[in-house]
Amino acid sequence: MVCDNLNALAVYLAATEHLPVDSDWRINRTLAFNTVRRLLPRALAMGIVTSQVVKQLFVEITKNLQKFVKLRSRPRPQGPKPHKSHAYKPTV
Repeated sequence: MVCDNLNALAVYLAATEHLPVDSDWRINRTLAFNTVRRLLPRALAMGIVTSQVVKQLFVEITKNLQKFVKLRSRPRPQGPKPHKSHAYKPTV
């Protein structure tokens, strides 16, 4: 849970620092989580999180961008579920 919060904070700060406010590009949060998870143990092992580590983290996070298209959604098609949930399966 702590890593999730750190990821959200890192993505927010990287976006405000490196992306314009009205940009159509957004940071890919899943790939940002992998970056934070990869760099966090090294930063903690050093004992001090320096500004160079934070800048490196922000640069790595902003390399993974996604194009955001407004008013475009892809809802799932309506149809039967592929399998029943566990509550409706018979027990043996």
